[in-house]
Amino acid sequence: MEITIKRSRRKSVAIKIGENGNIKFLCPNKFSLKNINKILEEKKDWIQKTIHKINEKQKIYESYYNYEKILFLGKSYNIEQENNIIQIGNNTIKIRGNNIKNLLKKWLIKQSNYLSERLEKLAKIYNFSYKSTTIISARKKWGSCDNYKNIRLNFRLIMLSDDCIDYVCIHELCHTKYMNHSKNFWNCVKNILPNYKELQNKIKENSFVLELF
Repeated sequence: MEITIKRSRRKSVAIKIGENGNIKFLCPNKFSLKNINKILEEKKDWIQKTIHKINEKQKIYESYYNYEKILFLGKSYNIEQENNIIQIGNNTIKIRGNNIKNLLKKWLIKQSNYLSERLEKLAKIYNFSYKSTTIISARKKWGSCDNYKNIRLNFRLIMLSDDCIDYVCIHELCHTKYMNHSKNFWNCVKNILPNYKELQNKIKENSFVLELF
């Protein structure tokens, strides 16, 4: 377990634990080492529990982290190396080349045109307007919408099922009307997707894909 201390002009203290189990301690510039050790000791149980959860998740999704399997539109596929280009079918994706991770990433980004098409379709159905859509490679967000109604969608979203993709699209489209998470915003989402909370949980269960690639 590696602990990194990062001091800055911030006023508060925060502890972040990465997927590799390493700890990042964020604190003000003049925060003493004595106080850092004190807080780490106080948070010892929480840190151990969090690292345990991370390790358990790594075990559950080990085949995905090792790129032996991949999710595509909510379905799990085995990955095989063959002298063919990437082909999908019969629960298997066949891929040519040694760097499976990079080849899969490029393939998924290419397939993510589907996300832009789905966003456009939903906008027409529910009478939303937006300026543009861009496919991005963020590690923390599924999507975003700025004040100019430019929508960005994470290419990793293509790994989730259609209902999860629709939720993220509707979420961002509602932001074209409400640039916040107010009651009006959530009513906007709920009017289209009454089961949106179930979809949120479903997306959360598959959030490990944000850590891939």
